[in-house]
Amino acid sequence: QCSTQILSTVELVLHAMMTTKKKEMRLLISRLRKKKPDVEGDLITRIYVEKLEASQTDMIHTILLSLPGIKRISLLIEESIISIEHDISANRDQIAETLKNLGFSAILKENNANQHNKNVCSQLYVQEICCSSECPSINKIIKPIDGVSRVHINIATKMVHVTHEPEKVTADEIALKLLSQGFSCCVYKDGENELSVQNASVGRTTIHINRIMSKKDIDPIQKQLGFLTGVKRIGVNVSEAIVYVEHDVGQITANRLQSELQPFYPNLVAVALDGQDELTERASSGLLVTPSQFVESTLFLSNLMPEHIGLLEQTFRRNYLPAKLRAFYPHLPSKIVKVEHNPSMLKAEAIADLLRVEGIKAVVTVDGDKEDLILPLIEDYGTPVYGGMTPKNNSGLQLNVILSGLFWSVSILSFLGSKWEYLRYAGLLSVLFGLPPVALKAFRTIQRRQFDANCMMVTVAIGALLLGEFDEAASVAFFFSVSEYIESKALSRAREAFSSIVSLRPDHANVFHPQTGDIIISPAERVPVGSFICVRTGDKIAADGVVIEGESSVDESFLIGEVIPVIKKVNDTVAGGSINIGRTQLIVKTTCSTEDSSVSRLIRLVEGAQTNHSPTERLVDNFARVYTPVVVFMSFIMVTAPWFISIELGREWCLKGLIIIVIACPCALTISTPITYAAGLAATAQKGIIVKGGASLEALGSVEKIIFDKTGTLTKGEFVLSQLHTVGEHLSRQEMLEFLHLMESPSSHPLSATLIRAVCEEGVKNPKHRKMTNHILLKGEGVKADVDGELVYVGNKRLFLRLEMYDTLGTLKDQVEKWSSKGGTVGFIGIEGKGIVGVFCVTDAVRDEARDVVRSLREGGVEVLMLTGDGEGAAHSVAKQIDLPEEFVHSQLLPDDKLHFVGSLIQPTAKQCATCTPRSRVMMVGDGINDAPALAIADVGMAMGEGAVLAMEMSDVTLMDCNLSKLVYSMQIGTRVVNTIQENILLSLIAKLLVVGFTFANKMTLLLAIAADVGVILMVTLNGIKLLPRRKAFQGGTTKRIALYKAYSPVRKRDYTNDKYEEANDPKDFELI
Repeated sequence: QCSTQILSTVELVLHAMMTTKKKEMRLLISRLRKKKPDVEGDLITRIYVEKLEASQTDMIHTILLSLPGIKRISLLIEESIISIEHDISANRDQIAETLKNLGFSAILKENNANQHNKNVCSQLYVQEICCSSECPSINKIIKPIDGVSRVHINIATKMVHVTHEPEKVTADEIALKLLSQGFSCCVYKDGENELSVQNASVGRTTIHINRIMSKKDIDPIQKQLGFLTGVKRIGVNVSEAIVYVEHDVGQITANRLQSELQPFYPNLVAVALDGQDELTERASSGLLVTPSQFVESTLFLSNLMPEHIGLLEQTFRRNYLPAKLRAFYPHLPSKIVKVEHNPSMLKAEAIADLLRVEGIKAVVTVDGDKEDLILPLIEDYGTPVYGGMTPKNNSGLQLNVILSGLFWSVSILSFLGSKWEYLRYAGLLSVLFGLPPVALKAFRTIQRRQFDANCMMVTVAIGALLLGEFDEAASVAFFFSVSEYIESKALSRAREAFSSIVSLRPDHANVFHPQTGDIIISPAERVPVGSFICVRTGDKIAADGVVIEGESSVDESFLIGEVIPVIKKVNDTVAGGSINIGRTQLIVKTTCSTEDSSVSRLIRLVEGAQTNHSPTERLVDNFARVYTPVVVFMSFIMVTAPWFISIELGREWCLKGLIIIVIACPCALTISTPITYAAGLAATAQKGIIVKGGASLEALGSVEKIIFDKTGTLTKGEFVLSQLHTVGEHLSRQEMLEFLHLMESPSSHPLSATLIRAVCEEGVKNPKHRKMTNHILLKGEGVKADVDGELVYVGNKRLFLRLEMYDTLGTLKDQVEKWSSKGGTVGFIGIEGKGIVGVFCVTDAVRDEARDVVRSLREGGVEVLMLTGDGEGAAHSVAKQIDLPEEFVHSQLLPDDKLHFVGSLIQPTAKQCATCTPRSRVMMVGDGINDAPALAIADVGMAMGEGAVLAMEMSDVTLMDCNLSKLVYSMQIGTRVVNTIQENILLSLIAKLLVVGFTFANKMTLLLAIAADVGVILMVTLNGIKLLPRRKAFQGGTTKRIALYKAYSPVRKRDYTNDKYEEANDPKDFELI
């Protein structure tokens, strides 16, 4: 499953093995082992192609990558095999047929690798995760399950990422297992859903229930249909009285599903769409939409302000039932609000009238009813997310905790004097209300033969009760019970930051139907590649594409972190997730699916970054594993041994031992690191900087040297042809331009595109009368090919010096050197036996911010170097413009030279955790086009510019735009992360040492000890989340869908959700309906 970049890197390593040092080889191989694909569940198809040649690589890549679902392509020339990595939507027969149409003899090969590549990644939200003490229990529950291959736990967001085989175990069954062990959880993302929707034999049947439904209908429907053979998923849309079922049409029919529901709804069940018909339509057009009763209308609110967002939600909830208005999308920069309403019950003009009564100036600009903008049926709800990642009804204090706190407060009054001493018995009631939930968790932990923080607190509380210290026992029960609530509140900002990133994904798109030409509002995930979509004002662009009609301003704040309108016109590329904020609609042709768009890749990378553990985090966890049992053992000696000496001494030391058990709890220490990472990763992601995990974030704060590639990194990578001349009398200008067009057409380098554009401007098109064969890339030099029987070369000075043709320039040598000294990149075209026949020069402007960035880095003590394959003249010209001394510039380097240079700077100590070592890391910053090996071997690889999307998997940090200033910001965040982690660890350890000291000085009580422990947890949490930017209501241009009702999650086979969660998710207005 290696990416194309990794394969090219391996090829380069093998090529350079004879000259590469062993240290560099070890570094590179260790990096490659860590690079893994960001998509789970991809398949591999192998096709045998007779007489496969290396010269056919570019053509095969271009043709096959245009097919839907294709991810990566590798050519095994010696075996005549094309290995294609794709998702389940790709058609293997279509791939083979495409190759046959190109003239290849293509034969599909059976590949057993697919049997081992059916894993999916599901995410579970586990409410009880407090610190790393719960991680061993969760791992012990999940890892032994057959079909589970990997488990990652994110303490800060309380998310458990599970890689599993859905054929053996589903996400719901994993959640059931956790629930049976006392961990309240819900499936946040079911990885199987992505497979079942696209399965060639699974269709979706839609059934209408012709009466009003309520939440009481959900459980009977799920139980009745969930255990039928062939049923994959069941969803119930209560507000529209619709049941949809995903099922294998070969095992169970729509009529059978209808008959199963008849006993519950006699004569009231009708099949609106048969699953078999859905499959047929999906296969023929690639586009299938089940219409709902709702339409989308657009309102312009001229005085819309951030504080109005809450007012809009309150007004809509107070005045409309979910059956009338189900959601709205506010967008502050354009002052547009889109509403999803049922036109048969509520008109768009009525909504505007209501807002005007509230003081908001509203005008209907698009009436969805009149323009037939019918919204698709909401089917795949997924698990609801409230307040970041915490269900609202579970985010407040539980009644038992409130009562425990109330009686604890009464027991504390016993300290006022002897006449109030009887109030200490209120502590018994406090323990009675606060301790049972903790004791239940402790009992289950002991059943698993483990010992965690719950067990410690129960031990302390029982010990205090036996000693008659009822108020102290109440303090332990109450403070430990309330600590989870305090921590959850403190972490809510970090969770909201991650949730806001996930909400960037588009919900639907206005698609031109490929057969009828009508505009259909389709779920974004079902928009096929190559579709034409209409993007009106305020609409999100569903997927990456090219503008084919219209000109408007687009908000790309999710990429750059700031609302800076970008004008998009015909032939400009647009990113999925960006928003049209102009007054003109755009027609966009999609070039990828929603899952492969920029915003989806960003979301996947952010989610994946949360599962990567850093050396510091592992160090802290390992310390806690040793520290806690040692301290508990010491406490056990203190609690038991003194009783053999005297009762009075035993009582005194028993109380001290219980205090020591309290400080043995590792929560404050273990949560100090992940919460800081979560805040840092969210802060950078909101600025369009994707950092792959805490280790990379730490490394950013420990960078000693930064190596910049020149072209496309320090410069804009936008070449302009300044000189183009013929040399000698062998060819006319027309003939020289034809040769240049042929040679540069297959290349993907930005310079090639500039040359072809310049040739076309002179009226020279693709010269079909000339025949080119054996087109070969010469790494670091140029290209060569046979054209009409002559060997033609196009490349740089290094190539022609090697070919001994450079002297044929004659008198032009001085002019060429002059162009180079002024910063131009000079190239030549030559023919074997004739010498150089043409010369050209292109210029590339330095980025506006490059000079300030380099100066800022050098003033901060960071050593800055520049590597380039260009000549000295061009390199020194750029260095002069950015104030970089010439001794820090290295020019005329091949890709493997860059690899050797970066490898020689890396120190072995850099592998240690960044919080424990001084600055020693080496960062490589490049565009990812031809410097992937250097990005891979560096301690920190940062990709930006045109190649950033391709280099996402190879790099540790990715800039979603081309602003170098974000490099400085990311390093500042990295430094703050390292400093914050050091502060948190130091604070936790000092607090524990102080408690120990005061305990042996007889100045400590259980109340003060537990208060100190909870206080330190709160302090390290608040210290960690300070890295997040200041909260702003709907910051930037984000358009977030605000649903006015709760949708129920589809389930597979059975519903694992407990009663508490069902009640928490009920719509409030169903009884009124």
